[in-house]
Amino acid sequence: MITVLSGGTGTPKLIRGLRQILRDNEITVVVNTAEDMWMSGLYVSPDIDTVQYLFSGLLNTDSWWGIRGDSFETFHAMEKLGYTEPLPLGDKDRATNVCRAEFLRQGMTLTEATEKIARGYGVQAAILPMSDQEVTTYVRTEDGSLMHYQEYWVGRRGNVPITEIVRKTAGNAPLTATPEVIAAIENSDGVIIGPSNPVTSIGPILECAGVREALAPKFTIAVSPFIGNRPFSGPAAALMRAWGHEPTSYGTWQVYKDCVSMFIQDTRDTDIEVPGAHRLDTMMTNEKKAESLAWDLLSYFPRK
Repeated sequence: MITVLSGGTGTPKLIRGLRQILRDNEITVVVNTAEDMWMSGLYVSPDIDTVQYLFSGLLNTDSWWGIRGDSFETFHAMEKLGYTEPLPLGDKDRATNVCRAEFLRQGMTLTEATEKIARGYGVQAAILPMSDQEVTTYVRTEDGSLMHYQEYWVGRRGNVPITEIVRKTAGNAPLTATPEVIAAIENSDGVIIGPSNPVTSIGPILECAGVREALAPKFTIAVSPFIGNRPFSGPAAALMRAWGHEPTSYGTWQVYKDCVSMFIQDTRDTDIEVPGAHRLDTMMTNEKKAESLAWDLLSYFPRK
């Protein structure tokens, strides 16, 4: 049994490789929820949905979000009426978000709602939100205002100078991992921190009280999302600078080093040296390469 910390699109690509080696019921995925948002009366959780669509065989692996072949009739109809949603939801994808919002209104926790939806999709893996609290990642722009991460990345395509990363919870309560997340880490044979954005995808998980402490005694591998000072995809470089860290594998290692046993750099990342790092081909440009990386990572796990 392994546990994977996931967010964005990088780690789901690795999970696709892991599924060629392990049974789905041997995989637990702890998912970032700091990019979630209420929208049009719906509760949208992009990173949870990417993972559950992957395990259910529905994921659009061209974009790595949404459902393959989905239509956008509702989204476009709303545009004609003068309202454009911050995130484009497909019609089938919208059904997921309608149900999640209703389950939350009925009093379910996000963990319970996620389990119910995953069961409906026939998912055998355990998909766990990092926390049942509402938490949001904002970026601070040069004029001092706060902008939701989804507006920054999806709405503005990251073309906004930013100076700070701000995480907010309801009532400014301390962010806490769920008991299910802590138990999953403690009961796993090891943990993989995937090659996702350290600031917006993995950082929020590690900020949940109890997570770093649970990881400390476990065999934990972290995979860098950088080659040189460039991430595989997304705005990680600008976000790392705004977060006060070097946008490189070394900067990522500095964030993770107190809770990882092994750090993985890409073989092409020749300009940056991370102390004790292992070198692998981490460019998962297709399913075969993802499986190859998964085999390499699992080979490091201690034998039972």
